[in-house]
Amino acid sequence: MISGGNGDVETTLLIADAHPWTRLGLSALLNAVPGLRVVAQAADGETACALAGSAGPDIVIVDADLPDLGGAETIQRILEAGVEEVRGALLMVSAVDDNEIYAALQTGAGGVLLKNIPPDQMAAAVISAARGNMVFSPGVMSRLIDICTHRTTPLDYDGSRLATLTMREAEVLKLVAKGHGNATVAKILHISEATVKTHLNRAMGKLEISSRAQAVALSYEFGLVIPRQRVAGTPSAAHSA
Repeated sequence: MISGGNGDVETTLLIADAHPWTRLGLSALLNAVPGLRVVAQAADGETACALAGSAGPDIVIVDADLPDLGGAETIQRILEAGVEEVRGALLMVSAVDDNEIYAALQTGAGGVLLKNIPPDQMAAAVISAARGNMVFSPGVMSRLIDICTHRTTPLDYDGSRLATLTMREAEVLKLVAKGHGNATVAKILHISEATVKTHLNRAMGKLEISSRAQAVALSYEFGLVIPRQRVAGTPSAAHSA
């Protein structure tokens, strides 16, 4: 059985989807996983933003097709509100769509998952997100890399900030951009997971970005990582970074 959250700490969730049966089904699925608990549900973006502040969930799961704000804007508002408890947000999409994937990057979402993801993979993806990893359904990560490396319009970003990174911070950032989770990065560099998080947080602070997804986009956009270096294959649950 999949066990959720961080150790014995419960991970709380907010689900925002316009369809009640989807909310109920996803809630039942995730509530059945030890360590995960759905504390709020919303049928639209405005309600989701309000509940994020009042319920203080750890992870927010948002449908891309919310009827009022849309999924990307809902996530952006929640993250910009600076609710301390919210550690990450996942965007749920019906199909791999370049605009939705890139919008998720811009808003700081911690992952993009297809709605047809199998139940066990959905639970595993939420658990991975709760542990601070970036998660994508199979196929989404490769599209993300293609988007970042073949954009006709460059990111509106000062790439010279990459030069402010220390050698170790750059190494960690490269490995994260290539699809490795914190545990794998720690093994590759022979350092602790806590040290990986410290270097990554410092790198993101210097780059003035708020999510691992944005770190991936910048790494490919500005040549810190090139496509042929990306990780081959995809974890069974969801691609975790």
